[in-house]
Amino acid sequence: MIKNLQKVLIIDDDSGILFLHEIIVREVGLHPKPHTFSNAEEALELLKSEDEMGNSALIFLDINMPIMDGWEFLEELSSTIRESDIKVIMVTSSLDKRDRERSKRFKMVIDFWEKPMDEAQVKSLIKKLEN
Repeated sequence: MIKNLQKVLIIDDDSGILFLHEIIVREVGLHPKPHTFSNAEEALELLKSEDEMGNSALIFLDINMPIMDGWEFLEELSSTIRESDIKVIMVTSSLDKRDRERSKRFKMVIDFWEKPMDEAQVKSLIKKLEN
């Protein structure tokens, strides 16, 4: 587990992807108990309720979801979280270059991956975050 990383959230409306990504996060040692959400609003409520100095979270976020999509989630997160250190990786089936470009508008987005993520990507991420 990366020091100072308190939470890992996986947000995706596909239960199979949630399950797969949770296993990968655990198996490569990124985090022992990632939180999984099929509804972005629920994840947002958790983050808002725990917005304090010193808190940190890494979020794997899908773009295309019902109720609240990834963009709406990012807009809301950017405008409400003031204290926590949050990093987001977009994990999506979208191959649209405009989505990749749009993600760069959000300071908290650190990468953009095609779904499903794999162990090699997460291991590489761990190395990057440890340095």
